[in-house]
This record gives sequence, structure tokens and C-alpha cells, in this order.
Amino acid sequence: MFSRIWESYRQAYGAVPRNVWLVSVALLVARTGTMVIPFLPIYFVQELGFRPLVIGWLLAVYGLGSVIASALGGWLTQRIGAIPTQITGLALSVPGFLLLGQANSFWTAWWSLFFLSLAIEGQRPAASTATVDFCDSEDQHTRALAVNRLAVNLGITIGPAVGGWLAIINYDLLFYVNAATMAASMLLLLFFFGWKIQPAATEKQQIEEAGSPWTDRRFVVFCILNAIGSLLFFQIMGTYPLYLKQYFYLDERYIGILFTVNTVVIVLFELVLVNEVRRFPLLRTFAWGTLLGSLGFGLLPLGVGLSFAAGYAFVIGTVLIWTAGEMLSMPLGPAYAARRSTPANRGRYMGMYVMSFSVAILIAPLGGMWLYEQNPHLLWFIGLIIGAAVFFGFLLLADREEGPGQQ
Repeated sequence: MFSRIWESYRQAYGAVPRNVWLVSVALLVARTGTMVIPFLPIYFVQELGFRPLVIGWLLAVYGLGSVIASALGGWLTQRIGAIPTQITGLALSVPGFLLLGQANSFWTAWWSLFFLSLAIEGQRPAASTATVDFCDSEDQHTRALAVNRLAVNLGITIGPAVGGWLAIINYDLLFYVNAATMAASMLLLLFFFGWKIQPAATEKQQIEEAGSPWTDRRFVVFCILNAIGSLLFFQIMGTYPLYLKQYFYLDERYIGILFTVNTVVIVLFELVLVNEVRRFPLLRTFAWGTLLGSLGFGLLPLGVGLSFAAGYAFVIGTVLIWTAGEMLSMPLGPAYAARRSTPANRGRYMGMYVMSFSVAILIAPLGGMWLYEQNPHLLWFIGLIIGAAVFFGFLLLADREEGPGQQ
């Protein structure tokens, strides 16, 4: 049995090009400092005294910046190249975190979050594009993107867990450490790849001739469904930590451990899982992942009222469910974007895919906080219903894609 498990890992990891690992190392360092965003709602309540709906407006501006940044990042990736775009975003993230740590009013927090979202989210299409571009064949795309996520989640395994302890000591430490890891990631990319502006002039001409993702109707529908299906997932940036603190009585340390559970499972199992499900239809697998993700969050109110130990065990169980959904969907989304694009327009396809998440980040905190003020428990049931509807939407899209004569 152990030899089969080892062989699965060897096959999954062995076929990934070296440069993909180098990009992923830089991502690992950046995500190791992921400490600020998961605890922002609690920070805004405890340190600045904002009420939930005000926090929703603040987190929504992060989503607004993300929408702009994902389009800008995709465009910039095509003009100067994936690595320089990543380096630029990381460099701007450093002052972004430091400014946010000094914010002491609604508007200073608003502008700081907007600037930070431009810096962070603008590099995401570039990271996916670089990962795919370094592959030797389309067959490597899904595994390479899973390695990319492996690095991200390994970093996030460390970040929130450490951040939870630092928050108990002093919230300012979270902003300083997050800024430092962004700077370190930028320096690593410069060391590994240097600053090489791409594409060349001939490639720029190809970009202008390549098709736009906005004219790819099937891909547009995919992105719309993904945005709707992500609304519940992105409650982790708003109502989720508040709900855990107020109804399960968990402090920042226990909440940080939950994020660590999520990422440890992903680190241990995602790449092997992705390697195993490659033989299944991509969109159908993505649909099941979306449904499981919604189920994991939607079950939360059923654990309210349990004892502390039983409640915490229940929450861990829900984390495992939505983590399974995340592993079945997140690596496959960029792979679908890569499948429908060409090297000449891949940056724009990745930008549009990232934008679907950005739209969810824009809507989720504001809508979630509004519902939270009306009825904190109803939010999760509504999200579960929406997730089920999106699940069937993806299945219908899969039927169209797999039908006779379809591409």
C-alpha cells in the first residue's frame, strides 16, 4: 500500500518543470506571511471599533480593487511578461501592508485596502500565466497549477497559525511580517529570473491578433458561475471569522488553527488528488468541488450550541468538507482557462478568471455582512442554496462542452 502511495506522489510531483517549482518557491515565501487578511474583520471590530456593515464596505473595496487589478494584471502580463508583473505587485504590496497597519479611520483604511488590493491581486494572473508558460505540454498544466497551489497553501499553513498568536501579542506585528515576506518573495523572483521584459515585438503583434476572452461565450458563462459560486467561500474574509468568534467562542489562535487544517490537508493530498481526477471531465469535477465547498460552509449553523470541544470538532469537520471542494475546483479553474486560451492571449484569460473571484470578493463581504446583521445563521443556508444552483449550472455547461461538435 505504501509503495502505491509513494508512486502516486512520485508521478504527481516528478513531471513538473523546474521553473514551475521556482515560481512556487517565491509564492510559498509570500504566502507564509499571510496574516493580515484573515484577521482583518476581527481587527476592525476590536482595534478600530467598526460595526459589521462598515467592515463589509471596507472589505468590498478590496474586492473593487481586485476587479480592477485582475484585468490590469492580465493586460500587464501580456505587455511586459509574467515575472516582471509579479515583481511589481510584490514590491507595491510592501508599502501597502505598512500603510494599512497605520490606518486609524474608515477612509484611511478604505484607501489603504484599495491600494493593497491592486498590488496583491494584480500579480495573481501573472503567477498562473508563468506557471502554465513554463510547462512543456498541456498535460502538465493541471499538475503544475496544483504545485502552484501547494506552495500557496503550504505558506498559508504557517501564516494564519503564526498570525493568530501574534495578534494576541500585538496586531501591528501582523502588518510588519506580511510586508517583510512580500519583500523576500520579490527578491527571490529577481534572483531566480531577473527582470526580463517579455514579450518581444513579434509577440506583441500576436497579442493584438489573439481572440479576447470576452468573446468566448462558454468561458464567460464559466466565470459568471464561478463568481456566484465563490460568494460563500469568500465569507472567510468577513463573516466567517466573526461567526466563529461570536457563536463558537473561538479566539484568534483557534481560528488560525482552522486555516492551518485547511492548508495542511491541501498540501498533503491535493496534488495526488488532482493527478487522480485528471481522467474525469474537468467541468464536472469542478462542479462537484463547488457543491462540496458550499456544503462545508452551509452546515455551520448546525453546530451552534454544542459544547466548546464538540463545537470545535464540528467546525473542523466542516473545514474538511469545504477543503475537499476547494481541492477539486481551485486547481482546475486555471487549467480550464489555459485550455481555452493560446500563449498569445493566456494572460487575459487568466486575468478574466481571477476577475471572477475578484467580483466575488467585491460582493461577498458587503452582502455577507448585511445578511449577518439581519440573521447570522440565515447567511449560510442561503449560500448553500446558491451553491447547489451553481452546481447544476456547471453540469449544464459541461453538457454543452461535451456535446457533439462542441470544443
